[in-house]
Amino acid sequence: MDLEQLMGRYFRLKQELSIAYRAQPWHSGRIDRLADELSATEREIASLQPADEQCNDALLSFAR
Repeated sequence: MDLEQLMGRYFRLKQELSIAYRAQPWHSGRIDRLADELSATEREIASLQPADEQCNDALLSFAR
């Protein structure tokens, strides 16, 4: 998966996690699954970045 696809997944997962936290009652299984997927996606994004660049730079440039 390329960086653009990963960033799309990252923002979709963040949005889904936010929605899951607003739901009453919480569905902890869904929240845990989304958090795990988000973490894995962040690691994939970080692995694509050269060691001297910060992952935040990619996140900020994609969000613009």
